[in-house]
Amino acid sequence: MTRRERICLLVAAVLLAATGLASLLKREAEPRIKPDHIRGILELAPLADTSKALVIGYHYHLLQRFAAANGQTIDIRLTGRDLSYLDSLRSGAVDIVVVPFEENLALDSVLVSSPLDSMSVWLMRHDAHDGMKEANEWIAEWHASEEFAPTRDAFLNRYNVFRSGPRAQISPYDSLIRAHADSLGWDWHLLAAVIYSESRFHIEARSRRGAVGLMQMMPKTAERYGVTDPLDPEMNIAAGAQHLGYLINRYRRVADNMTERYKYALAAYNAGIGRIDDCVNLARHLGVDPSYWINIQTQVLPLMADESVLETGVVKMGTFRGGETMGYVDSIIAVYNRLCRICP
Repeated sequence: MTRRERICLLVAAVLLAATGLASLLKREAEPRIKPDHIRGILELAPLADTSKALVIGYHYHLLQRFAAANGQTIDIRLTGRDLSYLDSLRSGAVDIVVVPFEENLALDSVLVSSPLDSMSVWLMRHDAHDGMKEANEWIAEWHASEEFAPTRDAFLNRYNVFRSGPRAQISPYDSLIRAHADSLGWDWHLLAAVIYSESRFHIEARSRRGAVGLMQMMPKTAERYGVTDPLDPEMNIAAGAQHLGYLINRYRRVADNMTERYKYALAAYNAGIGRIDDCVNLARHLGVDPSYWINIQTQVLPLMADESVLETGVVKMGTFRGGETMGYVDSIIAVYNRLCRICP
């Protein structure tokens, strides 16, 4: 091989090595591909049990904001008291688990975020270093933001509506409540009164009968209105408002005016349409004017618990002890009047 051929071969080798190195550097510089969707778990039962604040709602809100800031969607679930999702996190079935903050928290095979409000930390898989870096940066920005203090206060400083003085807001969900009340043509204080009475603004509220969420919707009703996540405040309020709108329209030919339609809608929301229709039918059978809820309350409901009403042929759902429903309607009207005074 001549000297010139050796030089050409050496130059080619150098160029080839340089090309390979450049390609490698380029690959290393490529940005991380973020998943479009995050799966999150709130494992916060101890905090929810020991605090009257809206702890679950607050942390749900924070996870939603974190995902939105990264251009991602998120699915957030609660864990049961006796369940742990750490194994699911380690296996990759879950992306983030939120647990109560402890000074000496140490867990194997997971990464632990900076504390959030000295209340909680976020856990991620041991290899999710980029994701944890983004989480810690977001947490630091959140604590430094102007929205931090008022948002935290709205969720964590609870109040009793009958003991509270004037307030600038009723709940952390006021904007959602106002928007969906407008769609009904309702005073937003009335929709807020329903939510306050149903759940005290706890998104995780669950009744013994299986009603869930802010508006305590039964699963079949929630499904009818397309609710896929009953924890989600917007979904729950939207569906509950739609159902109330349906009930208001249903009793337009029964009630004398809009105020009476509200009362009928509230009664049916509590007891079910069938029960209230039975009351209306019995009222007409007895010659009682059903145009005003007070007539149902004083002249019909006291009779509904007696089996003799079944002999009329107009009561389809069986006997009905209506004391709870009477109290429900009266309570919401009382809460409504109070909310109008403390938060005009």
